[in-house]
Amino acid sequence: MSKKSTVSLFCGTKAKVAGLAFLLFFVSIGACAQSLVESSLINSGFENVRHITADGKEIVFLESRAFTTNERLLNAAMKSVEEVSDQFTAKNIEIILMEERIPKFRMFASLETPGAAGRLNWKSDFNVSDSYNKLNLESNLENKETKFYNSSFGKIDILFYPIFRFKNSVLNKMYLLQLNVNPTIEMSLWKGASVTAQIIFPVVNDYSTEEGKIRPGYLTFSQQFRLPYNVFAKATVGNFSMFRGGVDLKLFRPVGKRIGVYGQISYTAYSLPMFDDWYYNDFDKLTWKIGANYFVKPWNLMFNFSVAKNLGKFDPADEAFAGKDISARGEITRHFKNASVGFYIQTMAIKEFPLNGGFFFAIALPPYKQFRNKFVRVSTGNYFPLEYIARPYPDYGRYFTTSPSENSSDNFFTKMRLNQIILNSTNN
Repeated sequence: MSKKSTVSLFCGTKAKVAGLAFLLFFVSIGACAQSLVESSLINSGFENVRHITADGKEIVFLESRAFTTNERLLNAAMKSVEEVSDQFTAKNIEIILMEERIPKFRMFASLETPGAAGRLNWKSDFNVSDSYNKLNLESNLENKETKFYNSSFGKIDILFYPIFRFKNSVLNKMYLLQLNVNPTIEMSLWKGASVTAQIIFPVVNDYSTEEGKIRPGYLTFSQQFRLPYNVFAKATVGNFSMFRGGVDLKLFRPVGKRIGVYGQISYTAYSLPMFDDWYYNDFDKLTWKIGANYFVKPWNLMFNFSVAKNLGKFDPADEAFAGKDISARGEITRHFKNASVGFYIQTMAIKEFPLNGGFFFAIALPPYKQFRNKFVRVSTGNYFPLEYIARPYPDYGRYFTTSPSENSSDNFFTKMRLNQIILNSTNN
């Protein structure tokens, strides 16, 4: 090889190495392009983080499943944003809480009007459209998609949901018991979407033979939407509780600061998945629910009223009651730091027992804070729930759930309302 060709090869190699280093440098800058505010919030355990300054406001978007209770989530969000407020140039601050990158709840404060004990005086509402539109506008001006840092896309939670049930329905035994430990995989997908896969492990079972077998539980795909007029929606398809499977749609709309109205409609079939077979029939149940909730600030009380077409099992020959399990239900729930306790009364389409009632509670499970280090997090479910039914008719007046995290105290219709209860209580 000539001296000239050797020099050319050497120079070409150096140019390639320099070009590669230059490219890696800018890639690394792009990968770490979040601001100091965003980096600090990510280090505090938040996902899907974004900070912008627009129209004289510092707007922070974030969400997290690292905190068991809503109160811990809200306090962590407010405290974390206050700690980085020295990085802000504007005096007005907004925090937009999201779920699966869907904006749902707004907290706002001003640096010029601090509250007690050196904290800001935070207020809240559900007016998230204007701030989210500003984020999309900024992304459009930069000719790129709306980007959140520390994205939850593809990340997995492995959760364990302990389930305890009991009933008094036989004469030779005081109570029939059931205790399950249900490992569940939950994965975040694209905006608003998630999948859930659960295995039911019976530990103690006095219920039916089928419920004593290890089998799949919830197998669902969910997609959340935010519709016009501040309506939040969640569509779910898959295998639900109470041996039901099919499609379900939930709608919720806040009205002012204290009232929320909601609706739910479902079309399901009998569904019992086993590992060796799947027992099911044709779609045969169209169920629905409409209701409203209202909260009283000083005592963290929530009142809830609903009317529903339920899953009750009736003798088709009984013309008076066949397929008419329509019930009205009233609830009152007191929310504490780590638990919620409530009582309910409802009508039932049973001649002998037209009224039913009982109590329910949900207790937050430790660890109360667990960040996701990489893409997998292993923890308990957020709550251990239980509902006591006074009358010995467990299938009457019941509506199935579409997620293992749903219970009478904390569900799609109350979650955002709980945020406002907690925030107003904290400020008072």
